[in-house]
Amino acid sequence: MLFSRTAKEIRSGLWAISPFSAMASLQLAHKILAGETQGEASTKLDAAVRYVINEDGYPIETKGLEQTPKNSIGVLEIVGEMIKYGNPYCYGADEYVAMARAFEEDPNIIGHLWIVDTPGGALGSVGPFRDFHNYRKKPLVSRVDMCASAGLWTVSPSDHVQVQNDISSMMGSLGVMATLRSYEKYLEEAGIVDHVINADPSSFKNKEFKEALQGDYKLIRKYLLNPAAEKFQQHVKADRGDKLNTSIEGILEGRLFYGEESVEYGFADSIGTMEAAIEKVKELAAVSDFMNSKF
Repeated sequence: MLFSRTAKEIRSGLWAISPFSAMASLQLAHKILAGETQGEASTKLDAAVRYVINEDGYPIETKGLEQTPKNSIGVLEIVGEMIKYGNPYCYGADEYVAMARAFEEDPNIIGHLWIVDTPGGALGSVGPFRDFHNYRKKPLVSRVDMCASAGLWTVSPSDHVQVQNDISSMMGSLGVMATLRSYEKYLEEAGIVDHVINADPSSFKNKEFKEALQGDYKLIRKYLLNPAAEKFQQHVKADRGDKLNTSIEGILEGRLFYGEESVEYGFADSIGTMEAAIEKVKELAAVSDFMNSKF
């Protein structure tokens, strides 16, 4: 039961994730589906992903809204593969967004700083973050190292995107994928034959998957993968506007770019230090306060 929601996401099949991480994560995915992780202890630590810093950038302890110092900044560290629902090992989008909403409601917090290092993940993880962007009023700066696929989709509405360096920082992999594994021959050798019977009015039910398992990917691309990928492209183009150079080969089709290229081609706005990211939050918060005071 601990991983029932995670297993559901794995079985759903639609992912926006870099191929390197997808291949590395297959073993864990199979363990979760096989129920082999149930007895292992949790390794999650709240302090590792959520904290508050003062206006000088130093972490501070908080024990409630009334004790948060004025002009503080709420920090979230979104690290690793992204999933919609948290489990004992990995925070989900539902948990991250709950933390971000708490920062949003704290009157002494002037803005958000997200530290992002993710290859992407389940397609279902994107929606909660996008909803939060529509909900929030405070400025949000995303400081990214690896930011691929679902990670890119998550941070692109930020008020400012900063890449950490031009050594390991990468952005892109704008696309959607699915992996299907057929056990048909294995089961047949074991004497097991599945009979899947559709009702007469349900002739198209699961047709995309049936044909894909037989090597014909036309329908699964047409009805499942392509619409999600097109929506991904539409969102990023709308988020980044004229900053995004869509003439660059592969930029909308899944290519990854190092830090300086990410800025040059429009996925990010700057490359710099943690101190610069903090200053950007403060700058945007000051602008927001000024604009609100004018109207």
